[in-house]
Amino acid sequence: MNEALTLTLWNAILPLAGLCALVCWMPGWLVGRGNLSQGALARAVGVTAVVALVVGAVLAAGLYAAINEGVWAGVLAAPLERAGFFLGRSALFALLWGPVLGFVWLVKAQELNRRLGMRMVDGEGGRGE
Repeated sequence: MNEALTLTLWNAILPLAGLCALVCWMPGWLVGRGNLSQGALARAVGVTAVVALVVGAVLAAGLYAAINEGVWAGVLAAPLERAGFFLGRSALFALLWGPVLGFVWLVKAQELNRRLGMRMVDGEGGRGE
C-alpha cells in the first residue's frame, strides 16, 4: 500500500489537533480575559470560525501537495476554482472543530455570565458594555 495514502500522525492527526487547538485558544485571545459582552464573544467566535476555515484550506492544500504533484501549479493556474475546492475540504475539517468551537463558546459564555453575576452581587452593576 502506498505510504502517502495512509493516515498517519503527520498527515491527519496533527493538522486536525492543531485546528482544534486554534479554535480553543483564539476566541479567548480575541476578547481578552475581562470581557463582559456576549456580542464581543459572538464576534470572536465568528472570526475564529472564518480563520479556522481558511487555515484548514491551507492545510488541505499542503496535504494534497504532499501526496500529489502539480497541486501548486493548479492553484496558480485557476486560483478561485482551487480555493473553492480547498475551502470545501476545509469544511469537512469543520465537522471536527465545529463542535469543539461550539463547546468553547458555551464555556466562555457561562464564564462571562458568572463574572456578570459576581459584579452584580458586588454592587458594580452588571451591564455588558
